[in-house]
Amino acid sequence: MEPIVHGLEAEFGEQLIVRRLDANIHENEALEFSYGLRGHPAFAILDKTGEAAAVYIGPQSAETLRGAITAVLNPLNSAR
Repeated sequence: MEPIVHGLEAEFGEQLIVRRLDANIHENEALEFSYGLRGHPAFAILDKTGEAAAVYIGPQSAETLRGAITAVLNPLNSAR
């Protein structure tokens, strides 16, 4: 999944921040739990307030993640 994330990170540039968490590091458990991340890989797309706008567990396509990111970045355009 990392190449997809790298591609989306490059595509959206400075419009988003990608944060990768290692599930094997104990200190990450509280943050993972707070967003309901229970599998690997897992993705949480956060809005500008830090709330989870979408959570995905398991492998996802670039199109799925791109759609969720676009919906958060451009909420008026995605509602049409």
